[in-house]
Amino acid sequence: MAREEDFVLGDGAKIAVVGGGPSGSFASIFTLKMAKMIGKDISVTIFEPKDFNRHGPVGCNHCGGVISELLVQTLAVEGLNVPDAVLQRGINAYKLHTAVGSVDISTPTLENSIATVHRGGGPLGLVCADKKSFDGFLLGEAVRLGAMHHPTKVEGIVFRNGKPALVTSQEETAGYDLVVGAAGIKSPSSHVLEAAGFGYTRPASVTAAIVEIGLDPAFIARSFGNAIQLFLLPVKNVKFAAMIPKGNYVTVCILGKEMSAETVNGFLQHEIVRKVLPPDWSGKPCCRCLPKMNVCASKVPFADRMVVCGDAGSTRLFKDGLGAAYLMGKSVATTAVFQGVSAKHFRRFYHPVYKSIVWDNYYGRYLFGVTDLYKKFSLLTRAMLAVVREEQRDPRNQKRFSTILWNMFTGNERYKNIFGTAISLPLHLDIWGELAKIATRRQPC
Repeated sequence: MAREEDFVLGDGAKIAVVGGGPSGSFASIFTLKMAKMIGKDISVTIFEPKDFNRHGPVGCNHCGGVISELLVQTLAVEGLNVPDAVLQRGINAYKLHTAVGSVDISTPTLENSIATVHRGGGPLGLVCADKKSFDGFLLGEAVRLGAMHHPTKVEGIVFRNGKPALVTSQEETAGYDLVVGAAGIKSPSSHVLEAAGFGYTRPASVTAAIVEIGLDPAFIARSFGNAIQLFLLPVKNVKFAAMIPKGNYVTVCILGKEMSAETVNGFLQHEIVRKVLPPDWSGKPCCRCLPKMNVCASKVPFADRMVVCGDAGSTRLFKDGLGAAYLMGKSVATTAVFQGVSAKHFRRFYHPVYKSIVWDNYYGRYLFGVTDLYKKFSLLTRAMLAVVREEQRDPRNQKRFSTILWNMFTGNERYKNIFGTAISLPLHLDIWGELAKIATRRQPC
């Protein structure tokens, strides 16, 4: 029977990371940094078949690509300085479009600004050679710190003498002291994690839609500026959608129940959406995909010498996947390096962080349920727009509703904290006041 000290990583320990996206790269980066800090010689090997510097779907991680300025600053403090070539455009405003009108929402504070990035090398046909991939940057940082990158797909996990070994098309590796599962939920590697036999099952998911539209940079600068176009429209199966400007492309993210090509085409042809795009736009995107999005965390994210993080485990509902990847990847590294790699270690030190995101998402589900009501009933939509317009006009206003919307759709704040503002009495007095005004205006003379 294995003793607890057998699961403490010592010199010569080997870690395999299945998936080189943000969560896998962060886990690798912090493992190597922390091991060096305490003088441990730990090797990390990342198995990632994608080349994040290639254009189109083959190098893309199928995400909107929004990163908070706070995360950029946090990474800088950690010694990870995101190059200017990775940051596509700084964002300091939203334009919210509804069925009954639109409103501009500026960032509540400079610290709440965000930036856009390409998660891969960019859309097919990208001509901005000076722009780089965020995922490629992170994977490169892990390699720079000493990780080995194998551009190989993992096809199986087997246990040899109590240690997990990886099966690839070329070989079966020797046993590792820890395997970190950081593959996306649609990745073939997620099936491998399920088949490993430690109880892991992939999280529940929905199909989202990501569309890349190539536009004239002058049009993007003139019509978008540094703002994301956000749509809360009563379109069947669509919860919300955003158009995110990036250089000479716009990324369209459509989130809802189950996206399809027909849903995407219908949304892009909606009269309110078409007003944002050039009148002569052909209606044909450069790239389009229907990725799976995690909406419910896996209940068994770890076992002895096995741990899962990122989209394969627990991530924030609909938003701030990069921030969640940072948090979970760093927590995996902290537990493995400073504590150990048994199920007991992960349950005590990793699971509380994992569950904190799970619990926060319950508040997120409530908040998005409320926004569904607001977009469904025009009276509520008009009241919301009226409150936000008044908040934006008055520089002394506390901007409660504006801050709620900004934080929900940027991911800059935890849902629990947004919920606290959403149930405040002053906010509801503002809403009911506007509802009363609208009802009074509708009364016959």
